[in-house]
Amino acid sequence: MSDAQKKAHAGDNGWGVALWCLFLGGCLFFWPACLDRYLAPRFLFLSVVLLGVIIWRRKALFATREWQLFDYLLLGWAGINFASLGWTFSWSEGLFYAHKTLLLCGIYGVVRYLLQQYEPAFQSGMRAITRAMTGVVAVLIGGQVLWASLEKGIANDHLYQYASGLFGNKSLAAEFLFFLLIFNALFVFPYKKRQSNRLVFGGLLVLILLLQVRTAWLALAAGGLLYLGYRSVFEPDFRQKWRSWYGPTAVFVLGAAAALGYWKSQGGDAAARLNPLNYMESATANERRFVWYKTDLLNAEHYWLGVGNGSWKFWVTSKNVEGGYRQTEQNVVFTRAHNDYLEIRAEMGMAGAVWYCLLFGAAFVLALAGARRRHSSLLAAVGLLGYAIIQYFDFPRERIEFQVILGILFAVAVHDGPGFFKSRISFLQRLAWWALMAGLLFNIYLGWMRVRGEIHLVRLLEAQARSNWRVVIAEAEQAENHLHEYSDAAMPISWYKGVGYFQTGQIEQSVIAFERAYRLHPWSFQVINNYASALVKAGKPEASIPLFEKALAINPRYDEGKFNLAYVYHQLSDRANAEAWLNKVDTIVNPATPADRDKNRLILQKLKEFRKVIGTGE
Repeated sequence: MSDAQKKAHAGDNGWGVALWCLFLGGCLFFWPACLDRYLAPRFLFLSVVLLGVIIWRRKALFATREWQLFDYLLLGWAGINFASLGWTFSWSEGLFYAHKTLLLCGIYGVVRYLLQQYEPAFQSGMRAITRAMTGVVAVLIGGQVLWASLEKGIANDHLYQYASGLFGNKSLAAEFLFFLLIFNALFVFPYKKRQSNRLVFGGLLVLILLLQVRTAWLALAAGGLLYLGYRSVFEPDFRQKWRSWYGPTAVFVLGAAAALGYWKSQGGDAAARLNPLNYMESATANERRFVWYKTDLLNAEHYWLGVGNGSWKFWVTSKNVEGGYRQTEQNVVFTRAHNDYLEIRAEMGMAGAVWYCLLFGAAFVLALAGARRRHSSLLAAVGLLGYAIIQYFDFPRERIEFQVILGILFAVAVHDGPGFFKSRISFLQRLAWWALMAGLLFNIYLGWMRVRGEIHLVRLLEAQARSNWRVVIAEAEQAENHLHEYSDAAMPISWYKGVGYFQTGQIEQSVIAFERAYRLHPWSFQVINNYASALVKAGKPEASIPLFEKALAINPRYDEGKFNLAYVYHQLSDRANAEAWLNKVDTIVNPATPADRDKNRLILQKLKEFRKVIGTGE
């Protein structure tokens, strides 16, 4: 056994279990009783494990090592996240978002240490973990796709209900499969037979194709071009392989893509989804362009510092939701911008967005600079490029498993690449590790308060579905705490409590609950409408008018608010204004679905009945 192997074996004592918990657990752990069974539970689980690992090996981790420019950039990124708490709208959400950066920093630091001290042991552990993770995820998602296809084929909408894997939705599942490809290439393929490598690679590709997620395919295409192009330019031996194998394969793939371009919607839902030319015509693209446009309006008013961490989902509706079909007609709430760059720009201003891009740019440059020396560095560059593309259309910044992946990619890129501005600052390093430990300790408290709140929130929603309003009130009391104030749809938990009080005739209590909900989200037209309705019921109709008008300024197509205003003016004997608001009640233009047509019929029927009540109809 060589000296390096002896060192790796000696240092491996206990690291194997730690790696399995950090990476396999951090990516696959879930808690079924939670509302989002993946987010807060993984935040809590990873915080516990990471803190334990750092305490266990604190002497080694605290030892002086060389710091590089990238380390300062990453530390600065965490600092910007916490600084933005000084102007955030919601502390409970801002803290949760800021403390996720500690998980990224912790994973990066631990992986950097392992790569420096016990690289063979780390490679061996990650090889086993990647194999296990690939097997679990592939079997789970493959089974879900098969189940969905046996029921209704591989229709995109149906897959959303089934093929989420363990990641929340099918888009995130397909993107995680992309990173599994990178991890297999990094840790598994160099040590396995070529035939089995091709089977794994092909199987993951097929799953990504079947999930019909264009973002994953774009990341895969860009990463493939970077990988093949780089090796073709800098590796003469690879050029021969390119001519004999990779070239014909690329021609075949491009030919298939061209044929797919002509395969329009005649082939059904799958054909329409898989045809990249259809994307700009899709409802997904239209919704994202709408959300991005509203975010740009918000950014213009908060240019340098943004609105604070975790606050985009509240502020964006202050620009109103007019123009968004699902937002206006179906009360759908967007809690993410589906573009991490734009969301960071909104929450931490231009300063935060530039810093984040510098962080990614530095990691990518380091990875490419080290690619001539190590193949793993090129693969890290491919992974970082894919990540950069994915976060332009999705929200990996929010998800814990993607923070784990990013921490690994950063660490590999920095370890393999040339060091820039190396320095040894023992005091700063120890201070950073102590701050990380303190932050992770708070993470455990923060994570538990959110997990406990979500468990009660699930019970609340179940009681609401049964119209058991007394249980709704009781569970809302348990679900809300100073670190958990909103549902996953950004609705204040006190709003649910207010609905419970209102439905049980406890009007004064409902006014108090709705007033708190209004303070927590003053741009939710549903919250504003219910608060105003409670004021009307409490005998304060005049106070409700500006609130109803604000709700309608946010959503001009909110017909319930128009009916409510007409009723208030009727109570105040102002027949002209009552009639004016009834005349503004809208139906859906060119209803395309049975649900839209049913909604139009109900609106027209209600309008007819309302006119009779106030004496303006027959």
